[in-house]
Amino acid sequence: MRTTVTLRLALALALAGVAAVSALRCPDGTSECPSNATCCVTPDGAWGCCPMPQASCCEDKVHCCPHATTCDLAHGRCLSPHGDIPLSTKFPAWKSQWRAPAPLRQVTCPDGRSACPDGATCCQLPSAQYGCCPLQNAVCCSDGQHCCPQGTTCDLERSMCTSVQDPAWAPARVGDVKCDDEMSCPDGNTCCRLSSGAWGCCPLEQAVCCPDHVHCCPQGYTCDPQGGTCLQGGVRLPWLSKTPARGRAGDVKCDDETSCPDGNTCCRLSSGAWGCCPLEQAVCCPDHVHCCPQGYTCDPQGGTCLKGGVRLPWLSKTPARGRGGDVKCDDKTSCPDGNTCCQLSLGAWGCCPLEQAVCCKDHQHCCPRGYTCNAATQSCEKLLAATPLRFPVPAGPPLSPPRPVATIPADTARACLPGQRCCRTKDGSWARCPFAQGSCCEDGRRCCPAGYRCARGGRECWPQRWDVGGGISSRTLL
Repeated sequence: MRTTVTLRLALALALAGVAAVSALRCPDGTSECPSNATCCVTPDGAWGCCPMPQASCCEDKVHCCPHATTCDLAHGRCLSPHGDIPLSTKFPAWKSQWRAPAPLRQVTCPDGRSACPDGATCCQLPSAQYGCCPLQNAVCCSDGQHCCPQGTTCDLERSMCTSVQDPAWAPARVGDVKCDDEMSCPDGNTCCRLSSGAWGCCPLEQAVCCPDHVHCCPQGYTCDPQGGTCLQGGVRLPWLSKTPARGRAGDVKCDDETSCPDGNTCCRLSSGAWGCCPLEQAVCCPDHVHCCPQGYTCDPQGGTCLKGGVRLPWLSKTPARGRGGDVKCDDKTSCPDGNTCCQLSLGAWGCCPLEQAVCCKDHQHCCPRGYTCNAATQSCEKLLAATPLRFPVPAGPPLSPPRPVATIPADTARACLPGQRCCRTKDGSWARCPFAQGSCCEDGRRCCPAGYRCARGGRECWPQRWDVGGGISSRTLL
């Protein structure tokens, strides 16, 4: 099968360096952040670290956004022409210890003078200098500006990376990191063995499991058992403790209508609605915006979580989701919310991981809505570039029946202000959607702007065109 992925625009952004830098000095001259972070002022006037290079520091002095994006504090998003992403939180900077940093591992470029970070690939730019592609063993494109993952080829005409391999699709639960067949950790965690031999969860992605079977460190760092820290060159961070993994269970129920992903804690937001803290048994902060790990206390002035002398960055909650039902295939089988039922070659039902998808006649593949299946090229075709086929997975037993969609009489439009749309709420009354041509979600609580449709039970808005960027958060009705 021939698959495509978006071309990485990496080389134009990063010239290869000639020396390793272990820490970034903040403007006060005494505070430092990791070299791949950005110094931002915190609410108490001290310096904090945004975990992204050249980031945008938000006005609330708590959050930050990636380079070339803008902060939307009202909706907790970072805005860019390519789609919105959630805000990031800073962590406290540390005081410079004025010691010579140990050199970081680097990849020396062919000119013998330039170097790229470990895990990157040297590629020659049009200027004959070397740039760094942020992928290991990457393919350097002939234009000297782009690069592609290993095993793919550059398609500069369509700005795509093309592969002849069949894409792997794992039918694992979204929001769960699977340790084995019985145990799992929350999304964004890493499974590590505890001293008892059982599984534990490190609250970091792709973390390093320390040999004491108690602690863990961020990716790229090494465990320092003597100092109880994580080391990377001259940078020293406090190491983290693991928590026991749990049996693979369902969502966390907030009330009869809303729930949070497994491994989260339900906390009230300032609006009175439920929010999800991405930690188990977390402490909900009194500002109704943030939360801290179990055993810590919220420090509103410093924007951190405190426990003894340990200070951690606090976390922002995300809106809880309506307890949406599955997509019913027949009386005995169903697919997860946001999927489409497609019949497999043996007559059983399979689940295509797309809403309102097109089931291909080969009973093996499916395509996004608005596309047609091309069996000869095994791709989904439209007037735009082809999209790789996806495989349906076997359907499971039904969890709940589908909900009817409410209709909106035309004579209610005058009840809403100009630039708004009326939507029927769950109790049968009417509420205002802040988008003139928006879509009313089935949960009766949210809506999406024009050009988007409600997805995942109304929790997200997905673009109606498959070739447009990713989804965004839905808006609560007024």
